[in-house]
Amino acid sequence: MKPNATSLSIAIRRELVFHDRQTVADISEATGHSFPTVKKHLERMRTAGEVNEQGLTPSTGGRPATRYVFNPSAANGLCAYIEQDVIAYRRIDAIGTTLEKGRMAIRHGNHLQTLFDLLASQLASHSIQAITIGVAAAVADGEIIYAPDYPTLSDVALTTLLESTFDVPVVVENDMNAAVYGYGRSVPTYADETIVYVYLGKNGPGSGILLNGRLLRGKTNFTGEISFLPFYAHHTFYDRIRNHQRGTPLTDQACDALARLVTTFTATLNPHTIVFSDIDVTEEDIRRVRKRSERYIAATHLPDLTRGLWEEHYFQGLITFCVETLLETI
Repeated sequence: MKPNATSLSIAIRRELVFHDRQTVADISEATGHSFPTVKKHLERMRTAGEVNEQGLTPSTGGRPATRYVFNPSAANGLCAYIEQDVIAYRRIDAIGTTLEKGRMAIRHGNHLQTLFDLLASQLASHSIQAITIGVAAAVADGEIIYAPDYPTLSDVALTTLLESTFDVPVVVENDMNAAVYGYGRSVPTYADETIVYVYLGKNGPGSGILLNGRLLRGKTNFTGEISFLPFYAHHTFYDRIRNHQRGTPLTDQACDALARLVTTFTATLNPHTIVFSDIDVTEEDIRRVRKRSERYIAATHLPDLTRGLWEEHYFQGLITFCVETLLETI
């Protein structure tokens, strides 16, 4: 955090960007700080170019209040996710609007070097104040602790490495945590809902969990590694779905494996919703999975089963993490 990024400044930024509170009175009530204190901070932020005035509120009999909005040009961020054969990226402004997007093919099977090349290219061309990276791997405090399909990333303290190289704040996050976080931001939900997001993946399945509105990471940040679930006498969940071909109906074997997964989450977390990637399943597949799940657990306990826009929710999670970092560090 920079010296001028006081806790109140950060709170004001968050109210403006995430909660659409635009007047001194509204922000004062939300933050618990006095009207004069909030007013003083807003004026200081306006002078610094962080905040713009945007007219007055409609009159309700008294003096109309000045409306404030956060300046999108106050900072830029870069969000990228790493897949087996490509890195997809978006450059965003300070409120999360996409300014540029693209993809870079993995070069010579080296994911780490390709990531370095992408970041170096973007930072040479643009002023970027925060970076978020998503990866299909287990991540603990910015370190890749389990990435069998990404040997150049395995056991790499990626946040530390990138921050020391590029001198920009970096957040590294598991792909499923980003996706479920993005879904929670994109779809109207109650603050205390429990949501599970399931992706069968190119390199094996994973899940992300919002427990009562908060990301569930677990003791060693290994939450969601559903490949290992021993649903059958001699086979894991991954063994039963690994041959599923995207774009084709679920086999009976894959349908049963997903039904057992739904049942397990229902019995342990009792979530409101389980989201399946639109890349992996169709609406008919979901109907079959629900029907099969009813063999294992009473229908009254089952959550809503739905399809999610995988890439958009993934990016929305990365963008939200990036904006949160920008608001704390600019």
